Amino acid sequence: MSSALHEQPYLESWRWMSRQIRCAMDPDEPRLIEHYLAEGRYLGCCTATSPWTIAETSFRLLLDTAADVALPWHWRSLCLDQAWRPLRDLERQSLCDCRLKRWQSYAWQLATCELEPSISLIELVQGSPDE
Repeated sequence: MSSALHEQPYLESWRWMSRQIRCAMDPDEPRLIEHYLAEGRYLGCCTATSPWTIAETSFRLLLDTAADVALPWHWRSLCLDQAWRPLRDLERQSLCDCRLKRWQSYAWQLATCELEPSISLIELVQGSPDE
């Protein structure tokens, strides 16, 4: 069996978990993030998928989810709290100047990230006053 065929089910599972995280489909299940990060580590070390790409995608997912005011506060906070993990992986893989600069940019984004309050459920139902 080729590496790509072996990789596909794990990649699909990892992508499905990323959608669950990004959309807060199960915001009361914090283990989903750990499972997602573990699946990414497996993809990075045991398949042809680039570990840098996995870590960068994971970091962006967690930071983007944390910044999404339409999602529940506790889920956003959890995503922000876990964003250091893929950032740490990126630092380990920053073996050239271009990657080091990208890692520094990501580290700065995480260090300066301030979460805005989440939109209340009432505001989500009502929409904006401009409508």
